[in-house]
Amino acid sequence: MYKLIGTEELNRLGFSHSDIRSARTCCLRRLSRGVYLVKHVCDQKAHQPLWASIHEKIHKTFVEHGDIRDQVEDLNASVMARHNQQSDLRTDASKPNPPPEVFSHISAALIHNLPVAYPVTHQVEVVRPGTNRRFKSIHVRGNLIPPSHRAVTGCGAEVTTLERTLIDVARSYNLDISVPMLDDALHRGLTTKDQIRTVLAQCLEKRNISKVKLAIELADSRRESPAEAIAAVRFFQHGITGLEPQITFRAENLRRDIRVDFRHSQARLIVEIDGIGKLYLGSGVPRTELEEERRREQWLRDRGWRVIRISWKELFRETKFEEILRAIRRSQPQTA
Repeated sequence: MYKLIGTEELNRLGFSHSDIRSARTCCLRRLSRGVYLVKHVCDQKAHQPLWASIHEKIHKTFVEHGDIRDQVEDLNASVMARHNQQSDLRTDASKPNPPPEVFSHISAALIHNLPVAYPVTHQVEVVRPGTNRRFKSIHVRGNLIPPSHRAVTGCGAEVTTLERTLIDVARSYNLDISVPMLDDALHRGLTTKDQIRTVLAQCLEKRNISKVKLAIELADSRRESPAEAIAAVRFFQHGITGLEPQITFRAENLRRDIRVDFRHSQARLIVEIDGIGKLYLGSGVPRTELEEERRREQWLRDRGWRVIRISWKELFRETKFEEILRAIRRSQPQTA
C-alpha cells in the first residue's frame, strides 16, 4: 500500500509549511486537506524521513503511468486515506466517533482489488443511511445496506461485500465499468453468478435492476482483462454475436500454443484486444515480445484466419466494430 501522511505527522518530522510546499514539487502529493501521499524516493536528503518505510518495503512507491490510469490510482490513494482517517477516529478516545459509514461502489471495488477500467469518479463513495450529499472529494449516498451486505476490513472500517459492490457498480455505472469487474471476480473464483443473483434478490433498492441483470448475463469468467470485457460489451451493443473468448490453437511448427482473445469460427475471424499499456510509449513491451506477436499473427493468417486488432482507443470508437460486423455478415449464407 502507498504511504499516506498527515500535516501533524509532517510537522513532527520537522517539516515546516514551506518545507511541505517544497516537497510537493518533488516527492509529496496533496490528496486532500491535511493529507499527503509520498510518491517516491527522491534525491533530497531533507526529505529522507518520508522514505523510511518505503526503503523498508512496508509501503510501496506510487506508480505514475502518465495516462488515465493515474486518475484511478489517485482515487485509490484517496480511499486509503479516508479508510485510515476513519480507523484513527475509531481508535482515538479523545475524538468524537465519526458517523457510521460504509465504503461502497467504486471505492469498495478498489478495496476489494477489483479493476476500474477507466476513471469515472474522483470522489470517495460511502453510504450513510438517510444522507445524500456530494462534497468536493466525497459522495455520500443514503442507501440502506443490510448487515449481511457489509464486511469489516482489517482496520475496522466497513465496506460493502464483494457481491453487493458488484451490484451497486452495475446499478450506478455503465456496462463497460461493471462487466470488467464482474469478469475479474468470476475469473479469480471470488464469487459466482448465482451468489450475486442471491444478493441482488435481497437488495431493498430496485432501481436499474434490469441493468444489473444484463451486466451479470454479459459477464464471462473466461475473459482475462478489462479491455477484453469492454470489447465484449461493445460486441453486445453492436449486435455482434458468435465471438468465443480465449481460444487456444496448437502451433506445432512454433512449438507452442497460441491463445487468442476472441474467435468467430464461421467467419474465420480472430479479434485481438490491446490493453491500455500498449497505447503509450515506454509501456515496457520488449521488442522480442512484439516480434513474437507478429509471428503468431502470421501463423493464423497462413491458415486462413483474418486477424483484427483493436487498440485501447478504438474500444471507444465505432470503426473496428463495424468492420467486425461486416466480416461476420459476409460469412453468413445469403437468404432470398
